[in-house]
Amino acid sequence: MIWIIGGTKDSRDFVQLYNQKENLIVTTATEYGGKLLEEFNVKVVTARLTEIEMEKFVEKEKISKVIDLSHPYAVEVSQNAMVASKNKNIDYIRFERENLETEDENNIIFYSVDEIVTYIENLQGNILITLGSNNIEKFQNLKNIGNLYFRILPKWEMIKKAEDCGILPKNIVAMQGPFTYDMNLAMLKQLNIKYMVSKKGGNTGGEREKIEAAKANNTLSILLDRPKIKYPKVYFKIDDLLKNI
Repeated sequence: MIWIIGGTKDSRDFVQLYNQKENLIVTTATEYGGKLLEEFNVKVVTARLTEIEMEKFVEKEKISKVIDLSHPYAVEVSQNAMVASKNKNIDYIRFERENLETEDENNIIFYSVDEIVTYIENLQGNILITLGSNNIEKFQNLKNIGNLYFRILPKWEMIKKAEDCGILPKNIVAMQGPFTYDMNLAMLKQLNIKYMVSKKGGNTGGEREKIEAAKANNTLSILLDRPKIKYPKVYFKIDDLLKNI
């Protein structure tokens, strides 16, 4: 069996194009990630696996190869999968979204969420945070929290987490992306956003549309750079990946 570490649009695209779906087993961290694959005849397991659990999973499911199509910022998942693959002597292949060129006077790049939190605390004006719900708690004690708007998935547990962190309903934008250029621009204008915080998620994650909309609105893009990980084997296009497995 080939193990697909999924939960992303990239993994859905791969499964859709792969002809021998009966040879695939896909893991997703959330039930929502699994629902993205419901239309395909493929086995899906929803679980957050530790490195040891990954090794047991490889044994149980008789995995011969791991294809990691997890999110670019899911560092722990990729690192654990590489260790488990090495320990079990099976191939590990990584699909990585291509990085967009973002060197522009309208963009500023940081290398950690903590750096971003420190930077934005003294900014004047409204700020749109599009990092998802995982790091909301890092922003909750900022003195300008009332000027921060959080764009997150419209899932109950994520909205509750935001509210538990003291984020008012008016500062929560619960919507499913990725968003078009026009949608991003309209949101920036509606909320009078002066600064936008975003990940470098690539075209699949709607990065280009966000950055271009921000530039058109004279909104400064504050970008969280991707983690730098050395993979044993990596592909940047789904077609290339399909040809080489």
